[in-house]
Amino acid sequence: MVDTFARIQAGRERQQLESDVIHDWYRFVLAYPDHLVTEMLEQFEAQPGDVVLDPFCGTGTTLVECKKRGIDAIGIEANPVCRLASQVKSNWDIEPQRLREVSQTIVERITPQSNALAFSSQPLFEDIYEVDGLKEKLLDDSPEARYFISSGMLKRGWMSEAPFYKSVLLLDEIKALAAKGIDGALISALMIALASILVETAANVSFGPEIYVSGKKEDANVLQAFCEKVNKMAADLEVVRELAAADEIADSNIQVIEGDARVCDHVLRENGISEAVDFVITSPPYPTEKDYTRQTRLELVFLGYVHGRKSLQRVKKTMVRSHSKGIYKADNDGRYVADVPEVQAIADELREKVADKTYGFAKVYPRIIEEYFGGMHRHLESLLPVLRSGGKCAYVVGDQRTYLRTYTPTGEILALLAERLGYRVLDTLVWRVRKGTTGSGKAIKEEIVILQKP
Repeated sequence: MVDTFARIQAGRERQQLESDVIHDWYRFVLAYPDHLVTEMLEQFEAQPGDVVLDPFCGTGTTLVECKKRGIDAIGIEANPVCRLASQVKSNWDIEPQRLREVSQTIVERITPQSNALAFSSQPLFEDIYEVDGLKEKLLDDSPEARYFISSGMLKRGWMSEAPFYKSVLLLDEIKALAAKGIDGALISALMIALASILVETAANVSFGPEIYVSGKKEDANVLQAFCEKVNKMAADLEVVRELAAADEIADSNIQVIEGDARVCDHVLRENGISEAVDFVITSPPYPTEKDYTRQTRLELVFLGYVHGRKSLQRVKKTMVRSHSKGIYKADNDGRYVADVPEVQAIADELREKVADKTYGFAKVYPRIIEEYFGGMHRHLESLLPVLRSGGKCAYVVGDQRTYLRTYTPTGEILALLAERLGYRVLDTLVWRVRKGTTGSGKAIKEEIVILQKP
């Protein structure tokens, strides 16, 4: 692994993408960069005919890079918005011109209503453009919009009124395409374009590192942003289709499954996948106070995946427990690491620190550590039956000081759990060093833990 270590350390510890082709159709703020995947594929000498698994596939960085190299890949993802994004980004069969035509038809149809919504929000024109009837109809036709309002997201300023209703207008037109016989893959692509511009253009949100409501935008050019996103998607499809036609990209099979990575073998079996996996390249959640569903809450609501507390919990309960808002009474993954001294030492330190705390979720901090590493233990154990003998894994993880500045060496403990289960730890590469956000002033390592099944 010496060559890989040298490349990563030689100024390549950046978080940015090297190529935005396909990747920026929809980006998750916590995603890892493409160059980490390409370096691991090269180090593992992955070739067409091999199968790569990403059990925490997020928005598909690993899958896209595999497809660019003609390598078969399987992704498992618990967040339905991210799962849809991965499916869209790894499907290059959509006709680019057809994508443009359908989107343009939508935009032309709703432009007059969108313009009316824009003008009605301006004091000079608010008495001229009466759009209350339009707003009422949009709410009547859209359970997503009704929940957005009833949940308080509009009142709290996640979106301003004009961009909100424009986005709902666009959403309803995309949903109506199914009744017109439009191909489901094309509709999904338009949905992801909408999801992307919701965050990039329409909403009043920023990330730093958590999502938060930032300065209020009274209006936004939602339709223009949508057109630009779709045109970028179509242009990228033309690029990769030309490369495929010139045999510069081999054909490959990419499958994306919505499921719980803690039971990889069960998820793959349920979906009829019995072939052995050659490599794993992935980045699981870090044990830090980041609610992965909150980072995509806007999209989860708009695309209809979350419409109440129970639907949100259903998503959270299929995820590795990594933060205080994702812990439930019935959780018991901690039992898998009850005899691991390194995990219990962190949990015990936190128990001492939270003994006199009465605020927020402090009391569950020790349990988060146990549930997180217990969940990762379950994941690694479930991976063994599907990984071929000699198969290699790359886990991109980060050390943490989130919980009362208590140091959690994530990579070190993950490697220890893997060894207990019978994996070989081949190497641990530091790919990035950053300052923590807890005020400790101490550096935090992000590492790639390389494992192998004997």
